[in-house]
Amino acid sequence: MRQDVYPIDALVAGLRGRLVAQPNWPAVIELANHALLTPSLFASLNEAGLLQHVPGDVRNYLQFIHDRNRERNLLLRSQLDEAVAAFNSVGIVPILLKGAVPLFLSGAAQNRMTSDLDVAVTAQDEAPAQTCLEELGYVAVSSGRGMERPQDVGVLELRLYHPDDFGAPKLVKQNELLVKIPSGSSRAWHWMAHDMLKEGDYWRGRMDLRHMYDLAQLSEDGQVDWTVFRASLSDKSVGNAVDTQLLSLNRFFGTPVPADCLERPLLRFQHWRRSFASRHPLLGAPLRLAGNLFWGAKRLSRVRELAQADPVHLVRRIAGVLCNENIRSKI
Repeated sequence: MRQDVYPIDALVAGLRGRLVAQPNWPAVIELANHALLTPSLFASLNEAGLLQHVPGDVRNYLQFIHDRNRERNLLLRSQLDEAVAAFNSVGIVPILLKGAVPLFLSGAAQNRMTSDLDVAVTAQDEAPAQTCLEELGYVAVSSGRGMERPQDVGVLELRLYHPDDFGAPKLVKQNELLVKIPSGSSRAWHWMAHDMLKEGDYWRGRMDLRHMYDLAQLSEDGQVDWTVFRASLSDKSVGNAVDTQLLSLNRFFGTPVPADCLERPLLRFQHWRRSFASRHPLLGAPLRLAGNLFWGAKRLSRVRELAQADPVHLVRRIAGVLCNENIRSKI
């Protein structure tokens, strides 16, 4: 493998329908599995007609994961349809979030690897929606959020819908089922706010490559006007976090973004920090540690509250953040 071709660059190239010279396939597959992007990698290479240039064992493995994910998506779609039908029967039109949106719109054709189903309802519908799910046999997950059944392949998370500044969700009818789909800008904000702000990726120097790929596809489909999107943000810190993500989208996926996102030194440093640590995990460890410490300092306002409620849990959370535990699919 050429020294300048890192697994993340080879994976991103594959997601864009390209092949780099002499990729280190074991490393690329390991990263794709971690980032939950293996089915998407196969689909992109297949669509670009490049699978014949991929070693046979690699091609077979990618297709195996893609096909198993397709089967799982069929089961998830059936599970989602059942829940939506139950909601509709009592007059509830749920709002679909995150991976549930492409799953509902595209079904088995959707190559995205989805971990669970995120469904939101208004405050007045929350109690009857909860009853609907309980009547279908759902019970609360013992640890964490959501509801589950032993026969299902995914957890269903019932959330309370919070309106944003990107317009009301659009009513969509498919196979006699009624749902509401948030706008592309709303979906983009959900992913950015969750990763960059709530989970601290902006300060910790991490990336959720799967969500970045989602954002790149939203932009490619013309569902987000980034100039209008940025104009809706009034907080400077939030704006910096969003602009950093936009710069990374441009550098990795070629996403067209406003010109000033490409020029500001702070954004370029933040992108470099995230990219360097992703390409050089050992050398980037001090950068990650510094980011974790800074992010922790920003959250000190809650330390007293958490310490009084459960000091042992607080210590475990601090240790987990410093040791980069529970990062799931992030890199």
